[in-house]
Amino acid sequence: MPETRRPASVHGRLLSYLLIPLFLLLVAGVAVDHHVIVTPIHNAFDHSLSRSALAIVARIRPGADGIPEVALPQHPPPPLRAMSDEHFFYRVSLPDGRTLAGIPDLPLAPDSGAEDGFSYTNLTYRKNNFRLASYRTSETGQPLIVTVAETPARRDRAVHRLDVAFLINDTVQMVLVLVIALVGIRIALRPLQRLSRQLARRPQQALTRLSTQDVPSEVLPLVESLNNLLGRVRDSVLSQQHFMANAAHQLRTPLTGLKAQLEVLARETAGGPLQERIALLHGGVDRLAHTANQLLTLARAEPSAHRSSHFALIELPKLIGEVIDSSLDRAIAHGIDLGADSHPAQVNGVYWLLHELLGNLMDNAIRHTPAGGNITVRCGIERGHPFLEVDDSGSGIAPEERTKVRERFYRGSGNQTDGCGLGLAIVDEVARVHNARLSILDGSTGRGTRMRIDFPAVS
Repeated sequence: MPETRRPASVHGRLLSYLLIPLFLLLVAGVAVDHHVIVTPIHNAFDHSLSRSALAIVARIRPGADGIPEVALPQHPPPPLRAMSDEHFFYRVSLPDGRTLAGIPDLPLAPDSGAEDGFSYTNLTYRKNNFRLASYRTSETGQPLIVTVAETPARRDRAVHRLDVAFLINDTVQMVLVLVIALVGIRIALRPLQRLSRQLARRPQQALTRLSTQDVPSEVLPLVESLNNLLGRVRDSVLSQQHFMANAAHQLRTPLTGLKAQLEVLARETAGGPLQERIALLHGGVDRLAHTANQLLTLARAEPSAHRSSHFALIELPKLIGEVIDSSLDRAIAHGIDLGADSHPAQVNGVYWLLHELLGNLMDNAIRHTPAGGNITVRCGIERGHPFLEVDDSGSGIAPEERTKVRERFYRGSGNQTDGCGLGLAIVDEVARVHNARLSILDGSTGRGTRMRIDFPAVS
């Protein structure tokens, strides 16, 4: 069986739409910050490197033989030396390539023709990366080229630290923006959440319009369409109810007259050959009248036909007493022991509907319980929930048919009674009106059927 795909929420979709642009914006921001800070940092370190070259020039003196002298060792001591984990080299040479001081094989930076005489380049020297600056000057009276080189570790560390600082700063800003956006989304979605709660709290039978107050303009067309749909469904249900009620009512009047005429005819032909046929007709009319009454009850039991104002607190023991009183003569006539086991219990419901529910359960129990059997009606509270049940020792209902018998006009394969197949459909419909659950169980004695209605707790 394929897995049911969980529907995406508006909150989740908005969050996903925000995360990708914010991430791209974070990357772009860090890249721009890096580009902005790299040039000034390199310029600052190049300026420091040029000052080293100028410091070397300051130690150059004219020589006795016309060749300038450099008062520096080949490996300069601090403070000209860089940090302990870095390398610093210098070279003082003539334009013809002769080296006067420093490292003879240190390359020169190509002449850039700059006004200040400095030229810079990056190169690999002795298997290390170096930043190299060459200063072309004639301050000693003779053209000289002073070249200095250092490993870029310090500038790389400075760039790295600033990159990390900008990354942390930009990340914190993006997180704050995301949090603010999420709070804004949550606040903006509150009308939808209220609408969702309004729909969740509505009873199943409610077909009234949804409130459009404080509904966002983007959702208003959906709510209005849903209200229109609810209106059409309500009109259709009411039309169906009216049709069934009118049809049942129209059937009852002629059936009552027909039944009266049959009774007169039965008295007039008492002991005659037509007596048996008249009895059959009388039974058929009774069944037809019962069906009409059941149809009328079913129409009136539709969940959408009842409002919250129709409900009231009902004492189940009192209800059981009234139904047993009305059914006692019939049970005695069938040789059935009818009793009650009532405990205090209240439900919030429509009285006449619960009366019909229990009456139908009682009618079914009497129909399917043979002479010498027993029927017990119980009520009480179990695990905080009121319950009502009718327990008989009749023929019972096969487990495979316990779902089908709830359907309208369904009659079990072993049902030889004169029922119309609407009793349990009415019971199930009334249970739904009261948010209750109908359970069809085995009889408590191991025989028959136990019909149980579990109601929601009364708040």
